[in-house]
Amino acid sequence: MGAVGTNINYNYPFFMNMNDQLAIRWEKTRQGDVSEFGAIHHELYPVLYHYVLKITRDEIVSQDLVQELFIKMWERRERLGPIYNVRVYFFKAARSLALNYFKSQKNHLPIAEDQREIDLAFSQEEIWVNGENDVEFNRLLTLALNALPKRQKEMVHLKYFDGWTYEQIAEVTGINYQSVVNHVHRAMQQLRTNLVDDKRVQSCRIAV
Repeated sequence: MGAVGTNINYNYPFFMNMNDQLAIRWEKTRQGDVSEFGAIHHELYPVLYHYVLKITRDEIVSQDLVQELFIKMWERRERLGPIYNVRVYFFKAARSLALNYFKSQKNHLPIAEDQREIDLAFSQEEIWVNGENDVEFNRLLTLALNALPKRQKEMVHLKYFDGWTYEQIAEVTGINYQSVVNHVHRAMQQLRTNLVDDKRVQSCRIAV
């Protein structure tokens, strides 16, 4: 099932923080500690569900996919070995499960033909929660974000709404670092163009 069983090189400095609490919890999970795995579930389930929901746009499917991920991680805990950045690993696995789900569907496919570009959808409610309290600007910003190319939308969401670094986005999506930077830069340029006449853009949380 995609990234859950994928061998990933975790020897880069980016992954070497073994003092990370989730990494410690994972090591205890590998030893069969159910309570530590429950703590990982408690911390990551909400954000993973939110991310997968942005992909599938289906609450039930998203719940099932994320729960499937945790079941697989528990069942494969001994074979997977140490995971030095648990959060990134789980996000990458969740993304892979969502892509595989759509590959198995014959009808609605909100991803590109190459099965790697995910078509996330921004909502006014989400942007409102993230700090914009002007209804009209909220609407315009939502429209501008959703007008971005698919890959740029995913990059922007991970960078500005989920708080990922460029390095983490590269790991989750499988896109090289410079390409991630370029996608985000182009997205910001496009947003500036679309919102150039709106002074409120200066206070926008995504700093367009």
